[in-house]
Amino acid sequence: MVNIIKKGFRKICRSLVKNAFLPNSIRVFLLKMTGVTIGSQVIINEGFTLACDIGYEENLIIEDRVAFGPNVTIIITSHPNHSLLRELHSIYPHFEVFGNVRIKHDSWIGAGSIILPDTCINESSLVGAGSVVTKDVPSFCVVAGNPAKIIREISTARKN
Repeated sequence: MVNIIKKGFRKICRSLVKNAFLPNSIRVFLLKMTGVTIGSQVIINEGFTLACDIGYEENLIIEDRVAFGPNVTIIITSHPNHSLLRELHSIYPHFEVFGNVRIKHDSWIGAGSIILPDTCINESSLVGAGSVVTKDVPSFCVVAGNPAKIIREISTARKN
């Protein structure tokens, strides 16, 4: 019974995070309550979707000063649910995905981006709006597109 209540609580918290009327601090708090690791000064805009089975929220790590534009989706787990395709798992193991996502410090995830499982957005990188991240993003890079590709490196030299 306790497990059912815990799962229900996590589901409610995750659905509330999408709400446009909640302030950022509440969105961050709700995600932390589900088990997501979140650093300091993180900005999560409305429409944030964490797509995973209940109990896999711990597989998402967001470090300090990460900013998410609106309507970003992060996928941790995915499978065909009750479809007959699920019965073919032994032949097609890629039908079920259980992974991790890590977003390192000072990164910016553009509006409408989708981040797939088993990817890492390394520090100080930018994911362009509407991009689909299918593999790791190097540090100090701008990626965009579907699938996301490096379009520019970010210079660390400051201009006066």
